[in-house]
Amino acid sequence: MEKEKESVMSMSKARKIARKKEIEQMKRNAIISKVVSICVVAVLCVGLVSYIGYSIHRKATQVTASSNFSAQLNDKGFIDGVDASSLLNLVDYKTIKAPLSEIEYSDESVAKDIATAVEAKKTLNKETDAAIADGNIVNIDYVGTIDGKEFDGGNTNDNGYELKIGSKKLVDDFEEQLIGHKIGDEVTVNVTFPEDYTNKDLAGKDAEFKVKINGIYDVPEFTDAFVKENLSEYASNVEEYKKYLKDTNYASTLNTYIVSYLADNTTVTSYPEKYVKLSKSLLKFSDQSYYNSMNQYYMENLGAPAYNSFEEYTGVSEAEYDKSLAEPAEKQVKAALIYQAILEKEGVTVTADDYIAYLESQGQTKEDFDNQVETYGKNFVLQEMVKIKALELVKGMVTVE
Repeated sequence: MEKEKESVMSMSKARKIARKKEIEQMKRNAIISKVVSICVVAVLCVGLVSYIGYSIHRKATQVTASSNFSAQLNDKGFIDGVDASSLLNLVDYKTIKAPLSEIEYSDESVAKDIATAVEAKKTLNKETDAAIADGNIVNIDYVGTIDGKEFDGGNTNDNGYELKIGSKKLVDDFEEQLIGHKIGDEVTVNVTFPEDYTNKDLAGKDAEFKVKINGIYDVPEFTDAFVKENLSEYASNVEEYKKYLKDTNYASTLNTYIVSYLADNTTVTSYPEKYVKLSKSLLKFSDQSYYNSMNQYYMENLGAPAYNSFEEYTGVSEAEYDKSLAEPAEKQVKAALIYQAILEKEGVTVTADDYIAYLESQGQTKEDFDNQVETYGKNFVLQEMVKIKALELVKGMVTVE
């Protein structure tokens, strides 16, 4: 259409119109350039302000790791300058009732502990003529294939694999297919990996395992003689050891119940922010120390680090990681306030001698105390004793029914 119009116009007029359009376009371009320039400056300004704002925020929220565990604690193991009782709505710890069903160590649990104790002393028998039975612990080697091809993780490479029949440690009915076979037998086991198997490459697939039975473990009987020989530190006969298991686990479970009850039924009205900040720094130091020690172990034993960076280890950016420290730090501080408040209300303080006595009751020595002080500082060690003493006091008031 435009070409048709131009054909009926004089060339002069057409040039004038074209020039006019060019000038108008130049004006529009100039205006656009000016607007763009203004917008660019504005965006840059906003970006600069945002960056400055982020930098200030990041600096305020950034957590610096610290190994000064005893900082902000006094020589009583209390948070220095803090009246813990005034920062909490502390539950009435003198009237706690704990249900016996949640505290008592069951006969089933005792039996499992005994099984663990005797299995720890098992010996491999490669000559017995006995057939494999449910509950036996065997040593096997296997090579697994899917559609005739080996898959990763499906070969023991003749290193031997320890398996308790009936443990359901291996997929499908792998273990049951070994029952009745003897040492030296080579057994073909067919299984199907579950649809929700962790390795998606194997999930839902049929596999065949060529299994060689290397031996069956002899597990000693749990007798008075076994206790005297292997568990004399705790008891001299079977009944004493069972009682030891019940008593020690009862005490441990009751302790755990009290810790949870105090935390769940106490609210913090105001956190000591400086100590929360320190707790974040201590948590970060601990995480970084674990990361470094893990990488060192991998380097020394495998020739390569487990992770290439701390961010890879945590799975998030450092900013996100720092932010995530708030909840565990406040949880730790809340617990410290609770134990401190209990001792404040009871008018009780602790000393280094109290903690040394506690360590000795746990089979440790003053040297262990000195090592802890060297690592964490004396005041932090005393804070641990504050917790121990508080729980001891509350435990004496709890009614178990």
